[in-house]
Amino acid sequence: MKKGFTLLELLIAAAISSIVALGVFSIFSSIANMRDSSITQSRNIIIQESLTRLINRDARMMIGNSISLDKAGQVYRLKFSTQNSMRFNKALPVDVTYYIDDENYFVRKEENSDTAFSMEMRIVPNVTEFSATFYDGTEYKNEVVANAKMMNVTLKINEQQIVIPVARTMDNT
Repeated sequence: MKKGFTLLELLIAAAISSIVALGVFSIFSSIANMRDSSITQSRNIIIQESLTRLINRDARMMIGNSISLDKAGQVYRLKFSTQNSMRFNKALPVDVTYYIDDENYFVRKEENSDTAFSMEMRIVPNVTEFSATFYDGTEYKNEVVANAKMMNVTLKINEQQIVIPVARTMDNT
């Protein structure tokens, strides 16, 4: 009587073990992908909330109807005057410009011509697209609408689009 396993039994055991190992690996891989996706979504939500607060504060304290949108090819620059100065703690009006710099950072630039002050704050990295649309009372348009009370700022960060709703809740006109 022979003791041990035949070659066929060993091959069948190896095949079953491989199938089980592949299934376990697939489950762990799916869990890791879901975790990475969840982390990315969480980061984007935090970015969206932070930008919504910042841009809405700027818009609520906007001086008159000073908003402009400069488009040079695919480069957008959203500009306006506001009392929401980070440097002067709301004591002086500043001109604020939002844009994407050469290293794909979304930037908030604050300037005051009376004091020759200028400050650039890199807010978000890996931004590949930036645009703004303005609500005219019936629809959103790609150009500035006089006295628009609402606009959307859209960013593409790491290939995911984030829309930031902006509302001028105070009548600053």
